[in-house]
Amino acid sequence: MRTALLSDVHGNEAALDAVLEDIQSNRVSAIVMLGDISYRGPKPSECLEKVRTHCDYVIKGNADEWAVRGIHAGEVPAEAIELMRAEQTFTAGHLSEDQRAYLHHLPSSLELPLSNKRQLYAVHATPESLFTVIPKHAEDEAFQAFGSANPRADYYAYGHIHDPHYRRINGKSIINTGSVGLPFDGSPEASYVLLDRDDDVHVQFRRVPYDIDRAVQDLSDTGYPAEAVPLLRYIYENGSRPV
Repeated sequence: MRTALLSDVHGNEAALDAVLEDIQSNRVSAIVMLGDISYRGPKPSECLEKVRTHCDYVIKGNADEWAVRGIHAGEVPAEAIELMRAEQTFTAGHLSEDQRAYLHHLPSSLELPLSNKRQLYAVHATPESLFTVIPKHAEDEAFQAFGSANPRADYYAYGHIHDPHYRRINGKSIINTGSVGLPFDGSPEASYVLLDRDDDVHVQFRRVPYDIDRAVQDLSDTGYPAEAVPLLRYIYENGSRPV
């Protein structure tokens, strides 16, 4: 059996469609979404409904929290907050009351059996916070909170940093899925992870090309805040943030 782990769609329906199609072609038995579904992209409602339809397990990310209650001072750099609040207004305005309630009530973590002997523990950022950043090249000690929060697990998964990676620490596996809709690792292709589940668990990172022109056009067609369009277009086309 196979489990798909995906995260950080950020309202990019074109990327999500491509990933869901790839998942379908790989005969996946369960899909796990690690948060950041709607905010910061042109198709917040459409992406949320596809996640609700296709994903078996969904947890909350910081952008899901922002979509519902807004962005507080101090949560993002001061020079970015005006732009990001304009994007939040767009997102919230395209979500129904039911959709906002769904995001609000999402759990912040998930424990899932992968086999008779292996457990997965998943969060968006860290077990303690939706916002804390643990980068790809962090020291092993930065991941201690995962084991402390759930010592039973053999595999720990998170999203949030938009930069896929894998490492082993004291016999445990740490997996970052990368981002479906806003990759930051230099490849514009959508990123997600497959876990092949037999007597053991095998981790496979997947990169999926998608119609970037469609995603860029969606920014215009939906009336996404004009001041944010150059940034998102750059990320869609380059798979990284502007320097």
